[in-house]
This record gives sequence, C-alpha cells and structure tokens, in this order.
Amino acid sequence: MLQKDLSLANRLISALPAYERAMFIEHSELVELKPQTVLTEAGQLSEHAYFPVEGFVSIILPVEQAHAPGLGIALVGNEGMCHTSLTLGVEISSFTSLVQGAGRAFKIHRNALRLRRTEDACLRTVLHRYVDVFASLMAQQAACLHYHTVPQRLARWLLMTRDRGHSRELFLTHETLGLMVGVRRESVSQAASMFQNNGLISYSRGYLMLLDEARLEAQACPCYRADLMAYDRKLTQPLKALEDNFPGGPPRAGAALF
Repeated sequence: MLQKDLSLANRLISALPAYERAMFIEHSELVELKPQTVLTEAGQLSEHAYFPVEGFVSIILPVEQAHAPGLGIALVGNEGMCHTSLTLGVEISSFTSLVQGAGRAFKIHRNALRLRRTEDACLRTVLHRYVDVFASLMAQQAACLHYHTVPQRLARWLLMTRDRGHSRELFLTHETLGLMVGVRRESVSQAASMFQNNGLISYSRGYLMLLDEARLEAQACPCYRADLMAYDRKLTQPLKALEDNFPGGPPRAGAALF
C-alpha cells in the first residue's frame, strides 16, 4: 500500500484536507513499530511524534515503587498520536511510550511538526483537539482507578486493546496487564482467571482471545464507553467537516476554521 493510502489509516492525518495531508506525509517517514520498543522515556527529549496506522503504543506514567514500574494511562493506535506534548511546543516527555502491538507509523521530527503546525491551520486544530481528548482520557483514567474494580478495569483495557489492535487476538503478559490495570500481577491474574472460567476470554502463555465481546463489554466499567464518546464528540464529527470546508486547499495560517 502506498504511503498516501496508508495516511488515510490514521484518523488524525486522514482528517486533513488532501493538500495538507500530502504536505504532512512529505515531511514524515513510515517506520515499523516493534513490540517492546521504547519510543521515548519519561524525562527525555521527544525527537519525533508518531502517528500509528497499525499497531498500538502504551503511554506509561513512571511510578517509584518496587512492585510497580509504571502505570498505563492510555493506549494509542490509529486513532491518535504519540508525544502529544510536541503539539504544544513541550519537547521533554512526561511519559514513557512503549510499543505493545506491532505495526507501522508515520514518524515526524519535532522541528518538522512545528513547521507544519505553524503553516497549516487545519493540522493545528486537529492536533489541539486531540490533545483535549487525550487530557479527557487521562482524567477518566484517574477516576477509573479510584472508583472501579479490578475486573471492570481489566475488561475496559482488553476492549481498548482490541479496538486499537483491530483484533480479538491479543498478545499480553500478566505483567503487561498489571501495568495497564494498575495492580499487582496476582490481582490481574485472578480477574483474568475469572473471565476465562466464565467463558469471556481464553488465555495461555501471553496469548489471549476475546471469546464473548458483548459480555466483556457488559463487565467493563462505564469509562470504556466514556472514552469512545470523547472521541466521537470532540474528533469524529468536527473532523469530517474539515475536508468539506476547504475543498480548494489549505487556509492561510491563522485563518478561522469554523
């Protein structure tokens, strides 16, 4: 598949008018995302932003406790981007970005992204709206950790992984699940065993299959639906209008979008 066709697989890039999309691709590079690759460590300079077209990345907050190397706060697939702080001009990452699902992504250098943001009003708006969505997801995660049970949170993260990996087949260790759910390995193992005994999932040696997605959604906390609604409310409908608003090419920098 050509790069210009792959660009349509990322929701943020595909939301741009054709001209701006072509300019973005011209300044970016299509790269492979290999599982367990660290794109950026927390506290380090983010050299690039990544826009996945396949696969997905865990966004991890470091935690200074022996039993908890970090806490998963978000998953990024083809609906978004990694290193959102670059859209605000902040180049030191607050989080660690760890590839969980193999695939490809468009990688753009921070300087090139700054240039495109300056020149492309549509891209600027798309990125700012995604940052707003990302902030909403982190707030939702904080509430989820406080109010919801381990099984509810596990069901939510399994569904999120399915959505971003576009598959019912998942490759996740208990350690990874614990990182995502925010509990020790033993606690997430108990919840996973309960799901397996009830026929919701099949799990063995890091291979996990979702057997009954409807029942798993019923088990998930309300945060799963709230996350989907945040995307639909703040991204899907507004972004669909961008192409229609500017069929003849990009607006000048600083021009009003709506």
